Amino acid sequence: MKKNLMSFFCCVLSVIFLYTFKVCAASDIQRFGGEDRYETSIKISQGNWQDSDYIILVSGKNFPDALSATPLSKKYNAPILLTGSEEIGTNVMEEIKRLSPKYAFIIGGTGAISENVERQLTQKDIVCTRIAGEDRYETSAKVAQKIGTSNGAFITSGENFPDAVSVAAIAAAKEMPILLTKRDKLPDEVKKVMEANSKYYVIGGEGSVSPNAVNEIGDYKRIGGSDRYETNAAVINEFKNDLDFSNTYLANGYGFADALSGSAAAAKTKAPIALVSDSFNIKNSIIKYNIDNISTICVLGGTGVISDILVHRIINGGVIKVCIDPGHGGYDSGAVGPNGVLEKNVNLAIALKTGKILKANGIEIVYTRTNDNVPWPANVLQDLQMRCDIANNANVDYFVCIHANSAGTSANGSETYYSSGSVKGQKLAESIQKEIINATGLFNRGVKTENFYVLNHTDAPAVLVETAFISNPNEEKLLNSDSFQNTMAQAIARGVINFVSTQ
Repeated sequence: MKKNLMSFFCCVLSVIFLYTFKVCAASDIQRFGGEDRYETSIKISQGNWQDSDYIILVSGKNFPDALSATPLSKKYNAPILLTGSEEIGTNVMEEIKRLSPKYAFIIGGTGAISENVERQLTQKDIVCTRIAGEDRYETSAKVAQKIGTSNGAFITSGENFPDAVSVAAIAAAKEMPILLTKRDKLPDEVKKVMEANSKYYVIGGEGSVSPNAVNEIGDYKRIGGSDRYETNAAVINEFKNDLDFSNTYLANGYGFADALSGSAAAAKTKAPIALVSDSFNIKNSIIKYNIDNISTICVLGGTGVISDILVHRIINGGVIKVCIDPGHGGYDSGAVGPNGVLEKNVNLAIALKTGKILKANGIEIVYTRTNDNVPWPANVLQDLQMRCDIANNANVDYFVCIHANSAGTSANGSETYYSSGSVKGQKLAESIQKEIINATGLFNRGVKTENFYVLNHTDAPAVLVETAFISNPNEEKLLNSDSFQNTMAQAIARGVINFVSTQ
């Protein structure tokens, strides 16, 4: 783009992998995440146990048997490790060697975890105890026998996992087993281990555990909500006086494995596990009401499970909103390449791709335009002001304007601009520029300041990205390529995400 009156656009975010970083003044973030659920269980074990006399192995594929394991982990101070059904994976076995256990509990029958897994352990001189019943319900009852129900127990659906996951760490901390039930009937095996004078909690609404299933229990309290997230919040609120919020765990509400492994770690410090997803109501998050008491957010799973952006939104109690401004459009073609490629079309293509990536990562996107029909008159100043107005009226957090540069046929490379004096604008520009150069290999023209209209008249921190030189025949060809547009969009999005994740 030429350095005269122009318009700009915005774009944003996705996800980094695992490390500890500062999200806000109140809370640090520690992520326990691996390439898959097995690796995540290893990371959780490594982060919370130096060694252990006991380990607990559960199936990484099926949740039912594993749901009742957490209270057992607290009693024996044992990490929960996930295993395949036929053999223990190499990395999991290395973690077992590191822990140097003497004993192992295997939860579930041979259909869930084969005898070969048991042999692998006994060959390492680890004494194995298998806890298993004819089905998930009897297995939960057998685990309960190891723990006892004198303190009471939690009764949850054995047909789905969220309610049991919500209460797992609390059950462990209170030394109360988790008993599984069918929706309309409490299994006989479960009834046999229940003590008459104990206190029982039914977790979940009547759609999960009907009154018919528990009408024979004399003393119970139901804790539930309209969905898994409301039930999770209700459980945490019910037992908040028994919990220590200084370390609070986040787990994806649609996956059992990470939450199950993490519940063993959470139970050690009486920490709650909050279920989250991109679709749940962040404004009512349990984190929001306890943020002042939280020093560390422990995220269970990699960024593909819970993105850094989602964590940021949860801590700050709302959405992150980015305006993406594809430069030019409509009456204004922008620069024209030597082979006739129009800048306005390139800008729009990259902008839409960038926005799609960011939206998939939980970012709310506002576009100044989504096609070539612009809603402003053919007047440059009004054009630019309208773009700023769109961003300002939407109260966006960041503004990203996308352009292609133009000079001589030999000019080349990428550069990113911000408004002088904007600290956040500078950091955002630096983050985006770094990702663009790493991804494309183009000549690095650096991060610069300029008095572009859109940079100075948007309320949010703003940047203008000059992706490449459309006046250069080689870079014009790149800009007109779908694959290069995708690469550029991914780089811009990563730059925004990396930046936002540090705020």
